[in-house]
Amino acid sequence: MLGLSSACVPIEMPTDTTAAVPATAVPHAADTEAHPKISLADLREKYQVASSRYIDLDGVNLHYADEGAGQPVLLLPPSFLNFRAWDGVAQALVDNNYRVIRPDFPSTGLSGLDALAKGDEPVDFFNRNAEIVAKLVDELDLGQVYVVGTSSGAMAGFRFASYHPEMVNRLVLINSAGLPRTRQSNPNRDRAEERQWARMAVKPPEYWANLLSRNFFEPQEAPDWLVSLAYDVNRRSEEVAPGSYAFKTGDPKSILAGVTAATLIQWGKSNPTVVHLDADVFEHWMTGAPTLIRKYDGLGHYPYLENEELIVSDILAFLSGGMDNELRQTLRVKPDTQ
Repeated sequence: MLGLSSACVPIEMPTDTTAAVPATAVPHAADTEAHPKISLADLREKYQVASSRYIDLDGVNLHYADEGAGQPVLLLPPSFLNFRAWDGVAQALVDNNYRVIRPDFPSTGLSGLDALAKGDEPVDFFNRNAEIVAKLVDELDLGQVYVVGTSSGAMAGFRFASYHPEMVNRLVLINSAGLPRTRQSNPNRDRAEERQWARMAVKPPEYWANLLSRNFFEPQEAPDWLVSLAYDVNRRSEEVAPGSYAFKTGDPKSILAGVTAATLIQWGKSNPTVVHLDADVFEHWMTGAPTLIRKYDGLGHYPYLENEELIVSDILAFLSGGMDNELRQTLRVKPDTQ
């Protein structure tokens, strides 16, 4: 186990990210030998922290970290990574008297396999994550919570806030996924520079360095600890079968309209994965919630890692009500037919 006094101590050793989509490539013997898979037990030994907890929840041995005291804040992680990506943000929130809960989603990170993903029909991955979050909030008797989600974690966050508005006090969406994509705008589209790794069952650290670094604003690159994290969590030997999950955006316009919690939308203007204009679509579709957009020059898809102090400063101001006078709400007005 990591000898950490806090779950927020920066990672110093190589790790790996949790891929939302299981690998489907046929493994080559040489690839498997050079980049062996790692067991969930070994991942837990390597990455769990003093505040790590495990709970059997709706067919999942769910991992989460629980630290601090005060109003509870949920931090929902992005694809390819796990709860450790939030280390710096979590520590800042704890230092400002919040209780921070950081789950790993089912079948990813340090959480066990999802029993529902072993059935005959694919499970809606993002709805499943949203419902697991709701069950965790209920099981821990948290009452109303603040929710901070990023990328696909933000997608689970706004679905949770829409399906269970009574549970969410405030919502922060950082570079959220969830809008419909074309072939050209799909963040997982084929890229020539990545084809050399396409058929590898276990993607090597070089693959993760390339994928993560292109989401940082140049000249910044993904730090070594983040590349290692992604490499490790995406080579776990316990994984669901291909096709067990369905990864669909559904009807985000209707889902977003169901959110009632005040929402801060944070976006890196140099984000190549989900462009900053998406922030305006989110705000436009959130007709039931007061919203505020913050866009950041020179930041990419991981702004909370690129400029932690700036992002956390805005999150703290928003959660405390310091930005309430800037909140606006999109209204739909029917045309006057008379």
